[in-house]
Order: sequence, then C-alpha cells, then structure tokens
Amino acid sequence: MKNVILITSLLAVSTAAVAKGGFQDSNHYKGGKGEHVQQGFVDESRMVKSVSEALKADDYTPVLLVGSIVKQIDSDEFIFKDSTGEVQIDVKKRAWGGQTITPQDTIEIQGKVDKEWSYTEIDVHRVTKK
Repeated sequence: MKNVILITSLLAVSTAAVAKGGFQDSNHYKGGKGEHVQQGFVDESRMVKSVSEALKADDYTPVLLVGSIVKQIDSDEFIFKDSTGEVQIDVKKRAWGGQTITPQDTIEIQGKVDKEWSYTEIDVHRVTKK
C-alpha cells in the first residue's frame, strides 16, 4: 500500500512539472507582446534618432530618442515629444527602471517602431533620465 501511495505521489509531482512546460527560467524576460527583448550588442548607427524618422520607419526598426513625455494616455501609453514631432509610446513597468519621470525631465528612450494599421507607436524597452 505504501508503494502505491509513493508511486502515485511521484507521478502527480512529475505530471505537474511537465504540464508547466518543464524548466521555467525566472531570469528569462519576454517583452511587451511576447517577443524577446534584444539584449547585448546594439548598433546605434542603425537606430532611428528622431520622432519624424520613427514615424516613417519600418516596423521593428530600433529607435533611440531624446525628448520628454508630455501626456499620459493610459497606464502604459504616453505621448513623447522631441524637436521633430510627437509619437505615442508604450512603456511597460520594467522599462522605467525604478525612475520617476515628470514632463519637465529630458529622457532617452530605447525601443522599436510598432506599426499598426492606423497609427505608429514606439514599444519602449528602456527609459533613461538625462
């Protein structure tokens, strides 16, 4: 009887581990909509550096913009402005890095262009106060 209980317990535990997908790496971060956030080397010479260029750029084009947030639209949606124009940005909690940003702050945002049917926004991976 003890063997039956032991085998049943082992099967229950191993089944639960397999059902979760096996090993779960707590250090593996997935970005906003399930895509992987690029880590490591980034060629800044290939990054778009103004809002006007970002609005014309292709989907997934990397951006490095300096300006300020002028308006909050939703919990993670904002209007970002630089000297060339304004664009909507999507900033997840992780991108803030614990910083508090105000409209008076000049910031640098790093992310990528996200082209939708009717508008373009920037998915922000990192915010840095200047």
